[in-house]
Amino acid sequence: MARTPCLSAAVSIDDYLDTRPGDDRLMLSNMAGFDRVDSTRAGVDAILVGTGTLVADIPRLPVSSTQHRAARLASG
Repeated sequence: MARTPCLSAAVSIDDYLDTRPGDDRLMLSNMAGFDRVDSTRAGVDAILVGTGTLVADIPRLPVSSTQHRAARLASG
């Protein structure tokens, strides 16, 4: 089954993707938004991150929801 590529990025109203180094993490969503991102992560085969994110966060980007993980496993 071919997968459709997607791009997802959250930007603040003043055009920021993140905070300046040393600032607290910039939260750009609410719980419903975080759940949508989690669902999207469960449906993709790879996640591309920038070098800054890799160095700053060492991201694992796991699928948090057991429901989303189960749906991904069920879809093959």
